[in-house]
Amino acid sequence: MESGGNSLPSGSDGVKRKVSYFYDPEVGNYYYGQGHPMKPHRIRMTHALLAHYGLLQHMQVLKPMAAKDRDLCKFHADDYVAFLRGITPETQQDQLRQLKRFNVGEDCPVFDGLYSFCQTYAGGSVGGALKLNHGVCDIAINWAGGLHHAKKCEASGFCYVNDIVLAILELLKIHEVSQI
Repeated sequence: MESGGNSLPSGSDGVKRKVSYFYDPEVGNYYYGQGHPMKPHRIRMTHALLAHYGLLQHMQVLKPMAAKDRDLCKFHADDYVAFLRGITPETQQDQLRQLKRFNVGEDCPVFDGLYSFCQTYAGGSVGGALKLNHGVCDIAINWAGGLHHAKKCEASGFCYVNDIVLAILELLKIHEVSQI
């Protein structure tokens, strides 16, 4: 999925900034349910606008690698990640205690592909942090990310996995190395 160049003019110094943009076309297919304010298809609309205005040619467009359980468990509890991996619309009625325990319900509903959605948006944010850490880019964009309300052991505010914390943990690796 890589495309285009990867620089945008930025700042008063006139230096072109290298931009890595993470996008998975499947992310717009996830659906929180009728009447829910979270609309992942808006990410696809944003991508279409970037394409229409010719901005993609100035960025390195990358499909995010799906975050693995071990990546998500760097912040989230193992049992919570296992719950997210296993819950489906078909199985949720059998897991009412777990739904309540992990705060999955009205604001954070169970929907088809829930865990895959979490893996995608978290993978984009962690991927962006990796690119920044390795000096591959100056700016990393993941419009699917920023779902920062999720807690260690529960969903909150439309967010299931806190990709911001996961990205920060990745960014801190460079800081730790530079302190040695």
